Amino acid sequence: MNTKRLIAIILLCMIIMAGVYYFYEALTVLAFKLKGFDCINTPHFIILFKPESRESISVVANAAEKAYEILGKDFDYYPEGKTPIVVFPDRVSLQAAFNWPHDENTQGVYFRGIIYVQSPDVWIDETEDMESIFFEKGPMVHEYTHLVVDALTSGNYPRWFTEGVAQYVERRVTGYTLSEDFDVAENQVYTYKDIMYNFDGLKDVPSAYLGALEMTDLLVEDGGIEELKRIMQLLKEGDSANRIFLQKAALVQAEGKSQLVPNITTNGGVVFE
Repeated sequence: MNTKRLIAIILLCMIIMAGVYYFYEALTVLAFKLKGFDCINTPHFIILFKPESRESISVVANAAEKAYEILGKDFDYYPEGKTPIVVFPDRVSLQAAFNWPHDENTQGVYFRGIIYVQSPDVWIDETEDMESIFFEKGPMVHEYTHLVVDALTSGNYPRWFTEGVAQYVERRVTGYTLSEDFDVAENQVYTYKDIMYNFDGLKDVPSAYLGALEMTDLLVEDGGIEELKRIMQLLKEGDSANRIFLQKAALVQAEGKSQLVPNITTNGGVVFE
């Protein structure tokens, strides 16, 4: 193979890779359309769904637009263009899309600018108030918060931080926490080092997530959303969420705020070493 041909092949590969990176959302939308997903547009979202989910798509659309308005005001952030949401008609199809095990029962996930959720009619009975239940206990606020964190930090965050912030915002907006649906083992308490450095490897997932929420509470204290925005700006500038947390934890200990430690421990999440 001569040098010119090799250079041409390398350049072509780079162009293809750049196209996949910069047009990932558009290519994903096209791919789902080719798989038989229908599509509707709302003011700020592109919602893709299978025909069997059509009757519940208005519920998804309303929840998405509500999350857009609430979090937009909180974080002064409104995405350019329309955010894709892919609605899967059942748990199995969502599992298959991400190669999850069969016992995985996640209602939603955020990945690279796209939100994926289970159709509300999969887990909400038609006799119930589907719209209020989906917004208050469904994944939309949580997953949309991941999108906001991703954007405001330019992707510079560890998993525990985005999961902690998503739960913090979810609790603030809807009042929901995982403790409503999961019994957290009192004897399963993770240290902050476990959560910072091995979040995805921890076996007791609810305890890990609630621990991340408690770490976020300590980070924010009384500063609320404004403090979160300040921290995310630091991350965007290249700072480390782990460093910021460790600095805050050391300050808490130095100031003798020992009352924080029982709260962190008894909630089933984090122990400070």
